[in-house]
Amino acid sequence: MPNSIPVLYAQSLLRLAPVAPEELKAELRSLNLPLVLLEDRSVADARISVDDYGKLFIHLVRKIQDSLPGNSADAEDIRNFSAYRMMFQAMLHARHLGQALQRASIYFKRLQSHGESFELVEDGDTVYCRFIFARNPERALASPENFSMEHLHWLPGMTGQILSMAMWHRVCGWFIGSFIDLQGIEMLEQGSGGKDYSEVFGLPVKFSAEHDAFSFHRRFLDFPIVQNEDSLDTMLATYPAELFKISPEEHSLAVRIRNLIGNDFRRPLPSLQEIAQRLHMTTPTLHRRLREEGTSFQQIKDQCRRDAAIGYLTSSELTSAELSELMGFSDSSTFHRAFKKWTGLTPQDYRASHCG
Repeated sequence: MPNSIPVLYAQSLLRLAPVAPEELKAELRSLNLPLVLLEDRSVADARISVDDYGKLFIHLVRKIQDSLPGNSADAEDIRNFSAYRMMFQAMLHARHLGQALQRASIYFKRLQSHGESFELVEDGDTVYCRFIFARNPERALASPENFSMEHLHWLPGMTGQILSMAMWHRVCGWFIGSFIDLQGIEMLEQGSGGKDYSEVFGLPVKFSAEHDAFSFHRRFLDFPIVQNEDSLDTMLATYPAELFKISPEEHSLAVRIRNLIGNDFRRPLPSLQEIAQRLHMTTPTLHRRLREEGTSFQQIKDQCRRDAAIGYLTSSELTSAELSELMGFSDSSTFHRAFKKWTGLTPQDYRASHCG
């Protein structure tokens, strides 16, 4: 899936905006978004970057949430304790993707509001993520209730269903730090814009199928969860842009390994053998490829922990003991020695010189 999407998806969002055209134009300018979004369907083949779509999505959804009846509490509190955050936090503390998706299925069945749900079906080496959509013709994509935070729901209409499936695919990959290669996309019915739908997933969509689903190899179910509370906050605050940093087109092997290591250093770091297995290559091949990129597995692990430790030091007032625990060290002295090896400074000296 490329880092751009059809402009018609953004235009669908714009139909939600409860403001006059001139005010909407001013809001687009304030967000540095292209005014082509206000044009008619003659530009349906145009595309918008994922970052721009994310800015528009966050801006409009928050505006709608703040104006929904009954949202008298602080809007940020509503988002912080939303049904989506509760589901993602349950997934975050799963051991691996398979368990995380089972938890998501349970949350959807309990917190949905339109008879919608999600289920995981295994068939040999193939896994199907099946989506049950409400298909209520009176429930338009532009309905503000679709953006309430009290219930879990999929977006309605063919465009909404495609977006829901595409974003869920990205969420799955984000949790494990690895792009999930899809084997197939199936839709119960066929809508307009089939060409664009295929571009969204990077492979043809099979219409008139028995289920709404995407499928992938079951080996991904065993990939461990690599995110933590801080990275979840970042993902939700920048949605959906953070999801697209894990891409099939990228990157160097070192970047792919960094993604697989992830952000939760309280969990044991994956071994070289585990990383090689997830990348579908032998350990000697992995060593060789990293040498060609001028790095090593140990260097990448040190860089990941160094960058995370620096992030905590410069953005929080955590104590050395708290930092040591977050970074997965047995005690503060071991963490201090490692940090000085990485940066040439102790944590206290680094904080004093960079955060003063």
